[in-house]
Amino acid sequence: MGMSAEKKSLLLKDIRQLVIMAAIILTGRSVLADWYVVPTGSMKPTIMEGDRVFVWKSAYQFRVPFSRIRLFKTGMPGRGDVVVVRNPDGGSVPFVKRLIGLPGDKIELKNEILFVNGRQQAIAFLPERSGDDGETVLLGTETLLGITHPVRILPERAALRTFGPIVVPEDEVFLMGDNRDESRDGRFFGTRPVSDLLGRAVGVMWSWNQEFLKGPRWNRFGRKFITEAPPAS
Repeated sequence: MGMSAEKKSLLLKDIRQLVIMAAIILTGRSVLADWYVVPTGSMKPTIMEGDRVFVWKSAYQFRVPFSRIRLFKTGMPGRGDVVVVRNPDGGSVPFVKRLIGLPGDKIELKNEILFVNGRQQAIAFLPERSGDDGETVLLGTETLLGITHPVRILPERAALRTFGPIVVPEDEVFLMGDNRDESRDGRFFGTRPVSDLLGRAVGVMWSWNQEFLKGPRWNRFGRKFITEAPPAS
């Protein structure tokens, strides 16, 4: 027995409502806010592999939905912001990094110590600890022109610990990972256009262990990013 005209009409109405709702949600994710899965540890200890970070996509600019076309600016990036940036290598997966330098800033790294416009940025390290693989790990709290955030250093690892100086060009920014010795960042791919910033990340929505069967990391659900190095647990 076929479907009655009344039932067909109700079904089509339900489908239209679902399509409209999906379009609204997808448009909102395209231009207002979204979340990203972080696949690497380049921002440890702030962001762990497997974290889902919440991102204000409209923090700096407003785009035509589902496009790269920028309609207008909505705000200015700030030093210390955790940002999502278009993949500088042309890949589909965006990078999550910390904004270190604004246009006109002079950036230099000397043996892991950051200098901005010739001023050394203070960093206070906790006692050495061992990672899960036995490697020596140094966690510290860096003060970036008054804004604190954690950094992670692996002193036994071959890494780019001295860099620059460079001056950030107009309309571009310089980005680095908090996990300084395991981060592909501005030291390697250079400065990035402000227009390549896809949004500002503000915290962890939820998190799942890289070893899938270990399940979720409940203690990382719904939390803001930490602003200083965590003590040993």
